[in-house]
Order: sequence, then structure tokens, then C-alpha cells
Amino acid sequence: MTDELSTTEGETMSGGVSVDGSLLAVGGSALTLVATILVFLFRPALALPMLLAFLFITALGWVTYQAEIARLLTLVATILTVLTVGFITFFLFVSALPAFLEHGLGLLLIPVQSGEPRWFFWLEGVLPTAETYWNPLSGAYSLIPMIWATVVVTIIAGAVAGPLGLFGALFIAEVASDRLREFIKPGVEILAGIPSIVYGFIGFQVLNGFIQTNFLDDGASFLIAGVVVGVMALPTVVSVGEDALSSVPQSMGDGSVAMGATEWQTMKSISIPAAFSGISAAVILGLGRAIGETMAVAAIMAAGTQFANPLFDIFDANVTLTSLIATQYGSASESTIDVLFVAGVMLFVIVAGMSIVSQFIEQRMQEKLKGNQ
Repeated sequence: MTDELSTTEGETMSGGVSVDGSLLAVGGSALTLVATILVFLFRPALALPMLLAFLFITALGWVTYQAEIARLLTLVATILTVLTVGFITFFLFVSALPAFLEHGLGLLLIPVQSGEPRWFFWLEGVLPTAETYWNPLSGAYSLIPMIWATVVVTIIAGAVAGPLGLFGALFIAEVASDRLREFIKPGVEILAGIPSIVYGFIGFQVLNGFIQTNFLDDGASFLIAGVVVGVMALPTVVSVGEDALSSVPQSMGDGSVAMGATEWQTMKSISIPAAFSGISAAVILGLGRAIGETMAVAAIMAAGTQFANPLFDIFDANVTLTSLIATQYGSASESTIDVLFVAGVMLFVIVAGMSIVSQFIEQRMQEKLKGNQ
């Protein structure tokens, strides 16, 4: 009996020491992290020693209380991620506010000269001159031509990435053997690691000559930029689309084959409709990258602040919202910088909205595959 009590007391004491030790390790790591952040904000010169102290205490706690320290690190990582996105969003909107207060909706409207039609601006000969759109020296800050250029490039990129991405995903998920799939899918995903400026340089050097020779055009145009950005979006479309197709239950395809359908009929009538939500989300995510692409577009067409004439001329050229920021911020005045932040806000809202839509579509796909309507 005495031995049992002593054993129980030892376990309790040991458990108590363990709990206290883990709290001490987690608390010490958390305190040094908070101290590191405060020192970085107010005494940056001492930030490195505090960071080393945090790493030392965390490593020491990891050796003894790995589970508790892991939970702390995951919590810290989550909080820092949310705070970082929050601070960036707050800074972006606050920096754009002065331009909105000064120019109002004039940043998003067609500047109209006296005697010029107000609504039928797409007709030839009635567009305002280039200086009335974007001319910081005269105070003209209309982002409409850049918005239109972004729309045109994105549509062309979608026309390239959508069909090619769909067929690529179908081949990997439905046609290719397991051995072949192991080579093709990583190879497609490697394309996402190529720097965008390399895509832009190759597009400018290769497609420029082709366009000039075969279409008798000057070269740099919406078409070239859209094709290059579409190729850049392909890895996203193929990867996410393949995941969506692979998540379709095998029994659906087997039932189609059992009824006498060919492989293509099964893909067309079963796989694509069942995974359509995921494929749509893949295209939207790819277009989100196309909209936010900067260096490739800037390398291809880094000049022009007017509408194409006619408006749907894909062989014309103009800066997009992203390339406008990339090419103007270096020599911009304070008022111009504020307007560039407005362009950043527009891009942020568009891409964030597309991400939300894609997540909603993916959620609907999962519910549909599980039978929850």
C-alpha cells in the first residue's frame, strides 16, 4: 500500500513538474518573441540578439517539450500571417485614400473634353487624346485605359490557359499511365518556378518576330502579352484541374464504361461535368495570376497610356495596371504615388474576389461529390 501511494505521488509530482516545465518553456519562448518584435519596432539595433535568444530558448524547449513548442510555433505562424496580410491591406487602402479624396471617381471614368461624346467613346475618332488619360504633369490620372488593357490581356490569357489547361489535366488524370504521370505532372509544375521576367523576355524575342513577319504588325501587343501570361498560368490550371478530375469517384467512370461508353465519352459526359466546379476554380486561379502578373507584361509592352483604336484591336499595346505600377513608381511624384496605390487597391480587390469565388466553387464541388446539394 505504501509503495502504491509513493508511486502515485511520484507520478503526480512528475506530471506536475512536466506541466510546469512545459509552461515555462512555452512562456519563455513566447516572451522572447514578443520582446523581439518590440525591440525590432523601437530599437532595431538590438533585434538580432533578441532573435537569437528566441531561437535558443525555442530550440531548448523543442528538445524537451516538442509537442507544446510545436503548438506555440503553429499559433505564432498563424497570427503573424494574419497580421501581415492585415497590415498590408490596411497600408494599401490608407495609402490610396488621399488619391480617392482628391480625384474621386475621376480615376475610374473617361475624361471628356468639350464637344466629345460622353458615352459612345468606343467609336473611331471620338476617343480623348492620350494626354487626357494619363499625364501627371497636367494632373490627368485616369486609370481606364490600364483597366481595359488588363481586361484584354486577361481574356487572351484565359483563352490560352483554359483549353490547354483542361486538356492537359484530362490527359494526366484520365489518359496517362502511372509511370508517365509521375514525369509529366512535376514537369508541368516546374513551369511555375520559372521567373516571370524570363517568360517576358522569351515572349518578346520569339513572338515579336513572328507577329511582325506574319501579321505585318509592330510586334509588342496585347496578343503577345496575353499568350505569355496564359502560358504562365498553365501550371496552376493543369495542377488544380487534375486534382479536381482525380477526385471524381472511380465508380462513376466504371459505370459509364460498363454501359458501353468509350474513354472519350466517359471523360466528356462523366469526368468533366462532375469536376466542372473544380475546373472552373482552376481557371479562375490561373486568371488571378494573369491579372497580377507584372514583369512579363512590362517586358513586352511597357509604354502607352491610351485606348486601342479600334477598342478590340489585340495587336495594339498599352500598359496594364501592374506594368503601370512597375514602370511609373521609380520617378513618380507624391501625388502620382497615391494614384498608383489606387491601382494596387483595384488589383487587390479583383484578385481577392476571384480567390473567394474559386474557393466557393471548390466547396460546392466537394459538396456535390459527397451528395450534399
